[in-house]
Amino acid sequence: MKRRIEHPDEKQDVFPLLSSGEMHIWNISLNISGNEFSFYKDALSEKESKSVGNYKFREVKESFAASHGALRILLSKYLNIPIKLLKIGRHKKGKPYSLDDPGLYFNMSNSGKLAVIVFSRDSEVGIDIEQIRPLPDLDEMISRNFTSKEIKFILAKPKEKINRFFRFWTIKEAYLKAIGEGMRLRPDQIEFDIDNDLIKQPVIKGVFEDEDWNLKEFSPSSQYVGTVTYQFENAMINQMEFKLN
Repeated sequence: MKRRIEHPDEKQDVFPLLSSGEMHIWNISLNISGNEFSFYKDALSEKESKSVGNYKFREVKESFAASHGALRILLSKYLNIPIKLLKIGRHKKGKPYSLDDPGLYFNMSNSGKLAVIVFSRDSEVGIDIEQIRPLPDLDEMISRNFTSKEIKFILAKPKEKINRFFRFWTIKEAYLKAIGEGMRLRPDQIEFDIDNDLIKQPVIKGVFEDEDWNLKEFSPSSQYVGTVTYQFENAMINQMEFKLN
C-alpha cells in the first residue's frame, strides 16, 4: 500500500489525479472546531443541513457535517464542479452515487472520531472502519453475527479476540456496502475466511459468490481497523489525510 499525504484546501492548486487501477482513501478527522463545523456545514446540501439540525447531540452533528461536508468538497475537486451544484443520487437499495459522473465510485464509513472515504474509477467500492474499543456485549455480538467457522477463528487467540471481531466486522460491512446490500443481508449468512491475512471469496447462504471481489484490510489510524472492497486486480491504494487549512 502506497501512502501519500495531500491537503485539499481551497488554496491548493494541485489535486491528486485519480487514475484507473488505483483507489484514494481519505482520512477525515471528526474532532473539529466551531469554525470547521461552520465550513463543513456550508458545504452540505439543503437536505443535509436540515438533517444536522435534527440531531440532538453535538457530537453527532459534528460527525455528520464533517463526513458529508468532506465528501462534497472532495467530489467537487474530483469533478471540477462547484460544491453547491453537485448532485448525489441513491440506487434502489440506498447506496449513494454521483449523478454528475456515475463513473466516479465512492463509499464512506466513520467510527469514533474518524471518517474515511474511498474513491475509484474502476468499480463499485465498499469501505468500513471500526475503532477498537471494549464492547460489553461482545460475546453476544460474536454469536449473533458470525458463522461457526468464523467464530472459531475469532476465539482461537483470546488475547486477539476483540481485534479479530472488529476485523471480521469491517470485512463483512465493506463487502455488503460494495454490493449495495448494507445490512439487508444478515452478517451470519455470509462467511469469509482469513488465511495468512488474505481474505478469501465469500460464501453466501452456503453458495460461493460468483463475482470477483477483492478485499483488503488497512489501518486508517492507530486503534482502528478497516477493510476496502473492490473488483479490479492489483489496485494501488493511496491513503491521504483530509485537512481544512
